[in-house]
Amino acid sequence: MKTLIPATLLLLLGLAAAPRPAEARIKLATQPQRERVEIQLDNGRYTLVEEERIVPLLASTTQRGNNRIDFSWANTRIDKSSIQFRPLAIREDGTFRPIREVDGQREVAVINVASPPNENALVWEVYAKEACALKVRVSYLISNLGRTFAYRALANKDETHLLLKKYIQLRNYSGEDFGEAGIWAGFGPKFEKTVGQQVDIKMLLERFKRVPIRKTFTFDWFAHGPLNPDKPHASRVLMHYELTNDGKHGLGKFPMQPGKVRIFIQDGRGGEAFLGEDWARFTPLDDKMRLYLGEARDVICTRIVQDNKRHRITGNLFNQEIWLRYEIENFKDDAVTLDIVEQLNALASKYGARAPGDVEWSLGKDTTEGLKITTERGGALPILHVEAPARPKDPDAKVEKVVVTLHVALKNLWK
Repeated sequence: MKTLIPATLLLLLGLAAAPRPAEARIKLATQPQRERVEIQLDNGRYTLVEEERIVPLLASTTQRGNNRIDFSWANTRIDKSSIQFRPLAIREDGTFRPIREVDGQREVAVINVASPPNENALVWEVYAKEACALKVRVSYLISNLGRTFAYRALANKDETHLLLKKYIQLRNYSGEDFGEAGIWAGFGPKFEKTVGQQVDIKMLLERFKRVPIRKTFTFDWFAHGPLNPDKPHASRVLMHYELTNDGKHGLGKFPMQPGKVRIFIQDGRGGEAFLGEDWARFTPLDDKMRLYLGEARDVICTRIVQDNKRHRITGNLFNQEIWLRYEIENFKDDAVTLDIVEQLNALASKYGARAPGDVEWSLGKDTTEGLKITTERGGALPILHVEAPARPKDPDAKVEKVVVTLHVALKNLWK
C-alpha cells in the first residue's frame, strides 16, 4: 500500500544576496496547521479547495534574504497550474489587520515563485518588512474529490403532488485529509463536515414540499415497437411523474443536477410503498423532469397505418401522405390522458425517404377534429393528447374504445 503524503505548506529560509543551488533548500519550520478549509463542488471534474494558514515570517534583510514558502504534494492529483498563493493579513494584538503600504512598499509582498525540477512543489519568495505572523490563502483544483447527487420522491396517495428531497454526496479519494471543512455545492446551503481520506458524506441539500406533479401515460411506436407477436399493432404505454422546475410548481431555486431518484408513494395507512428508481437528467430552470414509473398494463393503444400515398414532384423528389389510426382502451378506474408520440423522421425513413434535417409536414383534412397536438419535444415529434374515460363501474359493461386519426403529409422527400 502506498503511503499518502498530504499537501504541505512549509517555511524555508534562503539568502537573497547570493544564489544557492536547489539541493541547498532546507526546511526550517514544521507545517502550519490549516485555520480554515473551503471545498467548492460546483464542477463535476475538478474541485476547488481554499486553505488559510498562519505562516511566521522573518524580516527580510540583505544578509538573511527573503522568506521562502514551500507548497508540496505527493500521491494527490492537484492541478499545478491552478495553484494560487495570496497573503491576506498580518496578526497584530491578537487580531488580523490588512497589509499596508509603508514608504511606497507593501509590508509583505510575493517577490517570485519557482517550480523545483522533478518535484510536485512550488516555492514562493516572500518579502517581509518586519517579522510577523501572516495569514495566507492557498487555493488549487484537485481531482478525486467529487460529488454525486441523489433524490428521494414521495408522492401522495392521489398522485397529485410529492415531497422531493435532494441530496449531495461528497466522495474524497484524493489522498488528502482536510479535517474540518466548509462544503458548498455552488448553490444551496453550506455545510461544515470533517472530510477525511476515503470517506463518503451524504448531505441534504434541499427539501421541496408539495411539488405539483402530472402523471403521464406515453405511447411511442418507434421507440418500443410491437408489444408481442399476438398484438403486432400494440406497443408499450409508459408512466411518468412530470415535474416543472419553476417557482409556480414549488421548485425553481436552481437547475436540478442528474442523479438517481428513488420513488415512493403513500399507502393511505401511514406507510410508504416503493415504486421504483429512475435516473433524473439535468433539468434547467423552467424545464421539465420526467421520472419513470413503469409500464401501464391497464391502458392499451394500437396503431394502424390505414393508407399511404406517394405524390411525385420531380425526379426523386416526392411527398408522402399517410393515414394513421389509434385505438385506445382505458381499464383504469380514473380517466387518463394518453400522450401519443409520432416520430415523423422515422416514419419518413420507413418509406425509404431522406430529408435534410427534420422532415417538413402538415396536417391533412382527415385528422380527427379537435384533436390536441403539441410539438414541445421538437417540430418533427408531434404529440397527440387523447382523453380516455375511466372504465364503466358496471363490471359487465364493455370498456369504451377511443379512436382517433392522424392524417399527415410529409413533404419534399427523396430517395
